[in-house]
Amino acid sequence: MRAFVSQNPKARAIDIARALDCTEAQALSALSDVAWQIQGADLPEVLTEIRSWERIMVLVRNQDAVAEVEVPGEGGYLSGDWLNWIDEDYNLHIRIGATRQILALVRPGKRGPTHSFNLVNRGGLVFCRFYTRTRVDSERFLAFCETFGRKRSGGINSDS
Repeated sequence: MRAFVSQNPKARAIDIARALDCTEAQALSALSDVAWQIQGADLPEVLTEIRSWERIMVLVRNQDAVAEVEVPGEGGYLSGDWLNWIDEDYNLHIRIGATRQILALVRPGKRGPTHSFNLVNRGGLVFCRFYTRTRVDSERFLAFCETFGRKRSGGINSDS
């Protein structure tokens, strides 16, 4: 995978997955500095952590479109299979019921490492990403992953 990326430095994880016959989640994990895999059944605990952050950059996408919006953590609320943020400037609805796995990733970024929870569907596609926006929230993210891993033997696996 690293050889493919070195020859195609602008390739997206989804393009790498197609070229190498793997899932987008596998490609994204391989491209990360640290990758923890969290079982989909543990999504409620991950969402509680996300909603405790001060600011969140939410990226939602499918094959043909991407939407990014920065939201306050405390504004998100659950309604059935949906996680929602409603504001006068936007309405954001994410069907979290599609989540089969969560990737907690530390990846290289333009301004330093990025920290994100990534929701993965049944097909191995990452359909939603939650990025920390503050140093404090990045520290919380790392502490959550380390603590959660110790608490849940087998529930979180690190690829670091």
